Amino acid sequence: MTSQTIFEQTKLPLPHWFLAIHLITQAKTGISALSLKRQIGVSYNTAWSMKHKIMQVMKERDDSKPLTGIIQLDDAYLGGERHGG
Repeated sequence: MTSQTIFEQTKLPLPHWFLAIHLITQAKTGISALSLKRQIGVSYNTAWSMKHKIMQVMKERDDSKPLTGIIQLDDAYLGGERHGG
């Protein structure tokens, strides 16, 4: 069931992956690998690898299906602090 997915050949239980996906997708300003490590209880290298795999899959999906039509954003965080004014 996990072949040809980011879960293929993983040693972690799937609930760890699902929690990581939830945390990454729900963090308004992003989540660091260190924070992910602490919240799901894995090593830093594992958290970093999971984060990058999840973000790569999200990017590939966004690239294949761009938004069209009228797009409304609610409570979005875009950019960062303004410098010089």
